[in-house]
Amino acid sequence: MTERSVLETSVRALYLARNVNDLDTMMAQLHPDFSFRIVGNGRLGTMALAVNTPETVRSSFQALVENWDLSEMEMVGAYADGETIVVHRAGVICFIPSQTRQRTEIIDKFTFRDGRIVDLTEFVDTLFVAETIGLLDTRERDYSSSTLDRMSL
Repeated sequence: MTERSVLETSVRALYLARNVNDLDTMMAQLHPDFSFRIVGNGRLGTMALAVNTPETVRSSFQALVENWDLSEMEMVGAYADGETIVVHRAGVICFIPSQTRQRTEIIDKFTFRDGRIVDLTEFVDTLFVAETIGLLDTRERDYSSSTLDRMSL
């Protein structure tokens, strides 16, 4: 079993490489059998599809670094169990094409094998993503606090 500090160091190295768009360093952190997916409905398109070959992972990561700046996200918590670490991040993300900025939270579940990341499952605010990339029309939506107070949840 890998120590939590080793897992956290690997995760932080991946995040640092992600923040500076260093795709080669990101890929070097990954096990040859690596799999990645963003949890979400198929309506998110290719963003919610699992990728698990070096080519599709690289292509997916390239698209993410070109379109989403996560450099203002910070780790606010982590839980490790065996070869798995779950990381809670919070901060501002930016959708680069439109310069849309939003404060949000992300949960990343990393699984390790042979000291490298073999699986990354990412939980994001899929409503924000769908609105930002144009899958939903936000002009008719009212998310003001007065509206939310009247909603029955």
